[in-house]
Amino acid sequence: MAGWGYEQLSPPVRLSSTRKALSSVSGETKDFALERLRTTSSASSKQNRNASTDHMTSISPSFVHRHGRRFLGDPSLPYPLPIDLVELHRQTLRTLMLMRVHGAPICSPFFEDSAPRRVLEVACGSALWSSACHDYFKRQGYSNISFTGVDIAPLSPDLKAQGLDWRFVQHDLRSALPFPEAEFDFVFVKDVGLTAPESALGENILADALRVLRPGGVIEVWESDHLFRTLLPHPAIPPGTTEEDVDQAETSATYIISPSTAFAKAQNKYLSDYNTWLQQAFDKYHLTPVPCALTGWTFSSDPEAIGDIGTRRIAIPFGEVRWEREGVGGEAAPSRGHLRGKSVAMAEKQSKVEAKILTPDQIALRRTALTTTIQFIEALEPMLKVESGKRQDEWDRWWAGMTNDLLEQNGTFNGECLEIGVWWGLKRG
Repeated sequence: MAGWGYEQLSPPVRLSSTRKALSSVSGETKDFALERLRTTSSASSKQNRNASTDHMTSISPSFVHRHGRRFLGDPSLPYPLPIDLVELHRQTLRTLMLMRVHGAPICSPFFEDSAPRRVLEVACGSALWSSACHDYFKRQGYSNISFTGVDIAPLSPDLKAQGLDWRFVQHDLRSALPFPEAEFDFVFVKDVGLTAPESALGENILADALRVLRPGGVIEVWESDHLFRTLLPHPAIPPGTTEEDVDQAETSATYIISPSTAFAKAQNKYLSDYNTWLQQAFDKYHLTPVPCALTGWTFSSDPEAIGDIGTRRIAIPFGEVRWEREGVGGEAAPSRGHLRGKSVAMAEKQSKVEAKILTPDQIALRRTALTTTIQFIEALEPMLKVESGKRQDEWDRWWAGMTNDLLEQNGTFNGECLEIGVWWGLKRG
């Protein structure tokens, strides 16, 4: 999307240094990302909260160090990722990448000619999304918007110093949000699938997000699956897809998917190993490895609570894919009825697939998807190593083989990908 400047998201990887990764980010994105890392570093180094925290719940999470990373120390908390700058940097790159894929920090169509007045970001982390959303609406001429972020750890910088009407509330998401009913016009929820057991995700967190949303208000949820599959060649454009979404997918070299899109198990040996170990570990912690499926079910299961539901599911290949270079031709074009309102031009796009040569920007985006995924695997090393049954020297050899295969040998050429999803809707009165 013009104006966002996400030209070079790809880090030239060494995973332990996201600042080095940002050396290939250019323009507006680099300035934005580096400022976010600088202010987040400053904020997280202070244990006191400043004026940006208007009220807090009385929690003070403890931390433990494992494998050189800082984790939440409460054993009753299921959250498996570190709480440190390395992880925040990974999340920063991932969020920037997702905004590039979607073209904006918001996917729901309800704010095309208006803006919310009170916005809540659940599990805000460094509050990158709130900052980006503020800038997004400001460019459209809207400025009278208040933002509230809630998270268990105080990691966000003082966004008031950056011109936002901002407050941070420290809170454990396993209990009800500390806000009255109908407090917000827009509730944004991102990556909460790892913050609570699978059984509590839809019933507690998402249901409580609706409680604090006013009738007619907008809820939007972004999630990413943690198990990886292989996208089979040349997936068809799902019926009902808009031309705008098709164009955005072509620009970003991503694929719009649906429940009927064909996938296979991961063909890459290392990602197959990871899938097995992650599933075993998450079963023990009662976490879902596929939060997209659970989120989709939650939105569709209560039509009396949420209306005008929309969704966008995307597959982001981890690199150049063999069947993209090969292309296909001569397929029968889908009927107009199947396209459900798509243009003839879109039908032609779907009837003949030419060999795809990725642009540097598209390669950079896929490289970012791969890099942040490897960083995610690295963050989960303590639990994955246990499930693998490997000694430390065996794990180190596996890790070296994986990074070489994925980063240097294009080990995902069969089509292994990151699957992401967005859901939105209006709260019924």
